[in-house]
Amino acid sequence: MSKKAKAEIADESAVIITDTVLAENQAKLDSYEKAIKAVQERRRKVIIDSKLYTYDKLSQLYGGAEGQALLDAVTVEHGLIEKLTASGMTYEQIGELADDSSANADNKSDDDADGQTSFFDEKQNPYAV
Repeated sequence: MSKKAKAEIADESAVIITDTVLAENQAKLDSYEKAIKAVQERRRKVIIDSKLYTYDKLSQLYGGAEGQALLDAVTVEHGLIEKLTASGMTYEQIGELADDSSANADNKSDDDADGQTSFFDEKQNPYAV
């Protein structure tokens, strides 16, 4: 066999080997892409589940409010907290203020006052029908 024939056979073998390697690499890349898409889909589902869980917990916290009513309640509370922190209160102080049982006791004594008119609606949840 001549050198030229041997070189052509070697070149063809190299092309076949190269094509095989490239095909294997492409198959690996395709496999990785599928795995990435599957993981991203699972991640998206976990994020949605977390958001729904948070929504349910907030709804329970705000007396079963849902939709726009829940959004309004959270927005009002957030605005109030911003005002209190801007006036110099810490989150710890705000939490103590919210948990202060003496404030509840004062409200109960006001309810017992004879002839006093309340400026606030008596409903616990203003969004309740």
